[in-house]
Amino acid sequence: MKYADSQWLNRESLLLCLSAFFADLGYQGVTALYPLFIVFQLHQSPFIYGLITGLSFGIGSLLAFLGGWLGDRIPKKRIVIVGNLGILLLATSGLTSSIWASGILFMLGWWFRYLRTPPRRAMLVNVTPKEHHSKVFGFLHLLDIGGGLVSILLAISFLLIHIPVGRIISFSALPIFLSTMVLLPVRSNFCERSAPATDVDKSSKNLTELSTEAMWQRKIYIAILIAAGLYGFSFYNLGFPVLSSALSSNLKIDGVSTFGIYLGVSAISGWFLGKANLKGLNALWKYGFLTSAIASYLIAIFVFGRGFAWGINIAVAVLGFGMGAVETYEPSMIASLRTSENISSGMGGLSVARSLGQFGANLIMGALFVLGEGYAYIFAGTTALLAAILLLRTELQLRDRS
Repeated sequence: MKYADSQWLNRESLLLCLSAFFADLGYQGVTALYPLFIVFQLHQSPFIYGLITGLSFGIGSLLAFLGGWLGDRIPKKRIVIVGNLGILLLATSGLTSSIWASGILFMLGWWFRYLRTPPRRAMLVNVTPKEHHSKVFGFLHLLDIGGGLVSILLAISFLLIHIPVGRIISFSALPIFLSTMVLLPVRSNFCERSAPATDVDKSSKNLTELSTEAMWQRKIYIAILIAAGLYGFSFYNLGFPVLSSALSSNLKIDGVSTFGIYLGVSAISGWFLGKANLKGLNALWKYGFLTSAIASYLIAIFVFGRGFAWGINIAVAVLGFGMGAVETYEPSMIASLRTSENISSGMGGLSVARSLGQFGANLIMGALFVLGEGYAYIFAGTTALLAAILLLRTELQLRDRS
């Protein structure tokens, strides 16, 4: 099978995106329900929830690094399939009344997810022409989050007929298993080579130009990783807004609905932003990081106001738009800065930076949440704002250079 320059979606990329759809159809429901399971069913503090998710992200960063490193050395498909199967452990985290057993199962499932994410992104990059990276990652995010949105609707339906939260979590096993089955027909050799791009041939540039270009590419790459880490501090697990919404009305279904709003807006924004002809760096800090900062500050305002569950949902919708932009432009920017030989480790670096930030965020957010919900969101908004400022500064330096 050969590429056409205008072909942004092919058999392999469609299968990879469909696998993402089924995976999120499984574990996004767990993401929304697990904080409710911890707080309402196991009667634990939100800090315990923050500790479990913080460890999931923190140690997950090491697995992301390992997955990226292995993806440049052994067939990526093997790592993705092993990681996908390991995510099944998430489905068992609601079947025990022990907080320790539940937390360990949740963390193990999340760590396997981190292991498979960098090589899966690298596979998608390698089967997609360079000029279509933003579009295909927008499509990936659409199916990714679209699956999560369906998962939320199913979770709400199950809650309405009074099925226990822990049992609903176990239902996620089927779509996660289907996600792995969809990966089996993907042709490994097709995903190990780089898709052709229509950019300028480097042979036409002299060595000085290439050296300067490589220096700036490295500078941008490092700036994006630092910004991703800062954004990770703001990209707390959506379980915290879920808890804020549920606690404001004392209804679990309101918390799950908040997560559905976030996913719906995020999916739509990722798709349309991916189709838009926007400059990646500018769009990343403006529509991604800055928008997310504003959203977190808005959540803080509505939380301090008390009784404004509808306001929290509006702010979460804004947060979803920001996340759609980040998930579209971050990986496409990394893809443009790395070669086919190190694209998997490049995506691993992105996952490591984000998850290290999330590790700190969930620990800090959990502690601040107990002291006062609003302070937690102010912290998140400030770190996202710092990420936006860092990339704005990098963009201005690039303009001065030209």
